[in-house]
Amino acid sequence: MQFLPEYSWERLSEDEINHKTLLSMKKHISELKENSAHYKRKLANISPQDIKTMDNILSLPFTSKDELSSQTSDFYCSNKIAETVVTSGSTGNPLVVPLTSTDLARLAFNEQMSFASIGINAQDKAQIMVSLDRLFVAGMAYYRGLIALGVNTARIGVLPFEMQEYYIKLLQPSVLVGVPSYFIKLAENLKNCGKNICDSSVKKIVCIGEPLRNENMSLNDVALKIERLWGAKIYSTYASTEICSSYCDCECRTGGHSHPELIYTEILDDEGKPVADGEIGEIVVSTFGMQGMPVLRYRTGDMSFKVAGNCPCGRNSMRIGPVIYRKSQLIKYKGTTFYPSTITNVVDSLGCCEDYIVELKGQKSDDDSIDVVLHAVTDEKNLDAIEQAVLAAARVRVSVNICDKNKISMLRGDARKAIKFVNNRR
Repeated sequence: MQFLPEYSWERLSEDEINHKTLLSMKKHISELKENSAHYKRKLANISPQDIKTMDNILSLPFTSKDELSSQTSDFYCSNKIAETVVTSGSTGNPLVVPLTSTDLARLAFNEQMSFASIGINAQDKAQIMVSLDRLFVAGMAYYRGLIALGVNTARIGVLPFEMQEYYIKLLQPSVLVGVPSYFIKLAENLKNCGKNICDSSVKKIVCIGEPLRNENMSLNDVALKIERLWGAKIYSTYASTEICSSYCDCECRTGGHSHPELIYTEILDDEGKPVADGEIGEIVVSTFGMQGMPVLRYRTGDMSFKVAGNCPCGRNSMRIGPVIYRKSQLIKYKGTTFYPSTITNVVDSLGCCEDYIVELKGQKSDDDSIDVVLHAVTDEKNLDAIEQAVLAAARVRVSVNICDKNKISMLRGDARKAIKFVNNRR
């Protein structure tokens, strides 16, 4: 497969995309049967020629997270590994993902196409403000994609706020890439120091790792706050290390576009059946063109929906909405159920602290409790506001406490990402 923009399928008709998808799926199955110990067993009675229509894909077996975690080496398809990356482990044990030189080119192409859809081009200057070490694939992918697009790119990483301000002034970037909550903290810190970040050169902010939209596709409170603080347009992207692909907003900001030449996406219910456009289901993906660890119908556990209709940008690639929740993270608590994101979204929207973590704890069901542990609170009057806002959103009562950074670090343990929820209930 040649990873060149002129070969992109995004502006082909739906029928043309489906035709190419069937050809790619046949090739995918053939390569998996030839190179993967796991899929040799799983696809023993399936032939690539069995895939004659898009509906035939529904008969193919799924790949679960448990399979990928417990039989990882059986999924490997190449011994020509150029780079190794590791998942964050935020939803289980970290997963080792090997990448060939072709996989790295595929990564660059994916992000090149994503950034181009936002309108980023060689006239832009970009600063990448996420981790570029610790086996983290995203920072590397963004860097390679921007370079491939011809963008003047600076690998800033995660630095103290005053250093970020220094580099923004020095390099005059038009594009920033990073985590939403970090952009809020940076802007508010500078604002408290008498700096007006709205006067900066930044015009576009590409956000990763946290949802920016409500279920109705409107910008959520966090996104609106970032746009207000920075005076810049915000764009969302969703990805995972296992699939080495992303779904990114275009300039129209009407959902995250897939790159159909790289990935086939399904939105399915609990029984594995397709759901209607706009209906929430699980994101299930098959990766085309990967050599190190390709997957077939991988159940991501992330719940979203397919955005209906055609995008005004002219691309006909499938679009997905925000990730509403992760299937494995449903919490049962004192007669009610909720997703951790319901609580973290409330705290994020209030923006009343420098850092925080939500801890669910208890030895048995009748003494379960939820603590929201905050550091560097802007105003202690906000503590009651958090309790009331969480009660309204999640229908659970929480205790809000102020602590130092050490306690938050201890609760996070060895997690690479700055996780916001930890379940220490026994």
